[in-house]
Amino acid sequence: MNIDLTRYRTFFLISPILIFVLIHPRVFAQDDTVRVMSYNMLNYVTNTARDTAFIDVIEPIKPDIFVGIEMKSSDWADHCLDSVLNQIGNGTYAMGTYVGSGSNNTAIYYRSDKFTFVSSTNVNGGSGDPRTHRFILTHNSTSKQIIIFGVHLPSSNDGDRVTAVNDIRNITDAYTNGEYFIAAGDFNFADATENSFNDLVDDASSGYFIDPEGYDGTSSWLGNDLLFTSNIRSGFNSRKDLILNSQSVVNSGGIEYVQSSFTVPGNIDGTEEGVPQEFIVASDHLPVYADYIFHDGASPVELSSFTGVLNGDHIDIQWRTETEVNNYGFYIESRTDNSNWLTIGFVEGHGNSNSPKQYNFSDDNINQSGTYYYRLKQMDNDGTYEYFDVVTVEVGVLNNFYLTQNYPNPFNPETRIEFTLPEKQLVSLRVYNTLGELVEELVNEEREAGSYTVTFVASNLPSGVYIYKFQTSSFTINKKMTLLK
Repeated sequence: MNIDLTRYRTFFLISPILIFVLIHPRVFAQDDTVRVMSYNMLNYVTNTARDTAFIDVIEPIKPDIFVGIEMKSSDWADHCLDSVLNQIGNGTYAMGTYVGSGSNNTAIYYRSDKFTFVSSTNVNGGSGDPRTHRFILTHNSTSKQIIIFGVHLPSSNDGDRVTAVNDIRNITDAYTNGEYFIAAGDFNFADATENSFNDLVDDASSGYFIDPEGYDGTSSWLGNDLLFTSNIRSGFNSRKDLILNSQSVVNSGGIEYVQSSFTVPGNIDGTEEGVPQEFIVASDHLPVYADYIFHDGASPVELSSFTGVLNGDHIDIQWRTETEVNNYGFYIESRTDNSNWLTIGFVEGHGNSNSPKQYNFSDDNINQSGTYYYRLKQMDNDGTYEYFDVVTVEVGVLNNFYLTQNYPNPFNPETRIEFTLPEKQLVSLRVYNTLGELVEELVNEEREAGSYTVTFVASNLPSGVYIYKFQTSSFTINKKMTLLK
């Protein structure tokens, strides 16, 4: 491990005989990966066999947060803590305030060395019956708060589930970008085409949820049950235990969902025959879990502003720091609704600074309408890094001609060129060498309004500078590109 001495305060005590160097570290938190597990405990009233089975199921997973659905009563919730979880965790687990009524009881457990319990609240689910419970915990080392909705939607019909889901969305739609929340539990969906599921993932407002398995409501889960859990004993196919993410834990770096970590333990081959015996003894549901990174809450860089503004055919990204310690620089990452995060640039930091610093970056690759997301990945000189929260920029219908700089540039042997037409036009896109000789004609045809991408392959050309010319009846522009073999 490299030690950066710029993060330490050093004092010298000088005597005629000895010189003492007292180093007092500036304490920084570290990123921590946390496992959240949800399990329907089947109206938990236990016996020795079930306790043993639960231990066998839960111990390999070692959850940091455990959401227990259908805990029956507070006495049995206490029993689960003492006789199951703390048999696994050597007394490190604690339980938050027990909430609910009847079979809708939910308990949340957590490792007390990692988390502090903040609060629990009932969430109505039709007729005043609390079907969901909101738990808030604080991560001790990073001070990040996570909100977990322990969910047990009605099993009766989709209409009742819609009512319960609306109660959840009324809360989450009011959250700001700084709230990190997930939903975990027994959703009782029959399939992904249900209105209740679609209401949860409806992104028309900000508090929507994202299925980590990628289902969007257009396909069915039926016939593939145990990939999403079912009633093991009877084969009843409408008990879907899930963990759903909010956009804040997918698109920002405070608390970050670990991609592809959603897991259904016990699902061996997608059939009931493949479920190990301990899962069948413990419950008629399979548990689910997912991992999340709680990013370092003590940043050596104090960011005071971060904005993005559409300016003509590009987006200006600006940010300001108040202080910097050991700051190597900032990687700028971008994505749209239909893409993954990509690094689009880097801006060098000021190392160590006690005065405000202003930074800016221009994203010139704006070739379609929609929402553009940006985040900063701040890198220290020792290679450690932190993500800052996401900013969004809305781009309406593009009404100008636009030609991007080719990417990558320099390139070898191929590169992409993108252009935008505001209306139907005869388009020509040609490549020339520096002598003005035509090298290749990439486009020469009439095209409808919209954005296009063209690939230029230069396998048979020598290294050098080339010029590509974009021309319509009313617009002409030239740009340079470099082939470097």
